[in-house]
This record gives sequence, structure tokens and C-alpha cells, in this order.
Amino acid sequence: MQPLPTVIVGHLVRTTNAAEADAGSAQLGSLWGRVLADQTLLSLPARADTRLYAALFDYDSDETGAYAQIVGVGVDVEDAVFPPYASIRLTDGARTAYPAHGEMPEALIAAWGRVWNDTAEGSLRRAFSCDVEVHEPDGSATILVAVRP
Repeated sequence: MQPLPTVIVGHLVRTTNAAEADAGSAQLGSLWGRVLADQTLLSLPARADTRLYAALFDYDSDETGAYAQIVGVGVDVEDAVFPPYASIRLTDGARTAYPAHGEMPEALIAAWGRVWNDTAEGSLRRAFSCDVEVHEPDGSATILVAVRP
């Protein structure tokens, strides 16, 4: 896998997994719709590659608490600011990869299910700092889960 970009720039929501499980309060589907329709964002001159990214960060606690999610594009510009978009600078750190192949979003939901299962079993020591979904142009995705040393 290619290295991650320095910064992810895009649209931001704050949500919970419980809210996303309820069609009446789910925000992530419409967040992705906004990103895919935003030609200004998708054609940023500073864009690092053709992949799309989702960064999950600012966790209140664990997978049961609220978190922020930015969906957008990667840029390799230090201290990038692209109003009116939100951005997060990615830091180095250990991450464990969970691939998601197949029909989306079902394959991605199943990959997150593996993350939650491994966390519950104790085989994955999540840091709950900044997890990154890397979405390839071919439709596949990989979740990079931040882990504690």
C-alpha cells in the first residue's frame, strides 16, 4: 500500500456508531454523497493521489462513544488549510490493516465488525487516536486502525 498523505481535507461530521445504525440519525451516507458531488474538493490541485480517505478521530472514549469523521482527499502540504473544508494532519504511528473487498458499504461494515470483534477479544489494542479508511479507485478499501504500542 502507498504511504498515507500528510493531510486529509474534506467534509466533517460528528457521530456515533449507534447513530449510524439508525437510518433516522445516520450521517455518513450523506457525508459521502457530499464528498462525491464536490468537484472543487475532488479536483484540488494539491491532491496527493486518486484515493479517497476517511479519518476517524477525536474519540470521546471507545467505539461506543462519539467521534469526528472527515471524508475527503489526501494532500501532501504541511499546514494545509483549504477553506471551507475541515482537515486533519496525519501523524506517524502504528496501525493495523483490515482490508474490505466486495460490495460497499457492506464490505466496509464487515471489516469494522472484525475490528470491533478483535478489540473485544483483546487481540487488537486500539489507540482511539486516528483511524484511517483508504478507499481505492477500484472500489476496495483498507481500514488502518491506530494501535497502542
